[in-house]
Amino acid sequence: MRQIGYAMQFRGSAGPQEGKENELSARSGSTTNGLSTALGADGPTVSVDDAPAERASFTSSVQIAEDGSFTEDGTIDFGAAGTLDFSTIGSGWMGPSAVDGLTHGAINWRIDGGTGPLAGASGIITSNFTVSGSGDVVDNQWGVIFVAD
Repeated sequence: MRQIGYAMQFRGSAGPQEGKENELSARSGSTTNGLSTALGADGPTVSVDDAPAERASFTSSVQIAEDGSFTEDGTIDFGAAGTLDFSTIGSGWMGPSAVDGLTHGAINWRIDGGTGPLAGASGIITSNFTVSGSGDVVDNQWGVIFVAD
């Protein structure tokens, strides 16, 4: 087995799923080539470098509970590198952030499988995200994927 780690920032939107109560649909994309963190006197700063080539895309369905917890399942499409299907480990949580009108949350997903070069993949992805009042999403993901050699 081969281990692959990735860090990407996805940007997109989330909104109600038509005809479904307490359910959201999320769609986002990423051109992330690299994320880097520098430590300085004012604290950490993050740089996001855009990739010159393919764009990854993300789609999911989110089921929200009254207490702010939620579950989610979906697909990440890495283009020629294949796709990953995922589902929630336990539940995620979201609630108000330190910025008025901005929701902040986190969730862990189990990789349930993949296609193309990621066929048979397993692993875990962690998402730390924000959602604005107008539904704009910024989703920072770190994943560890296991695939056959």
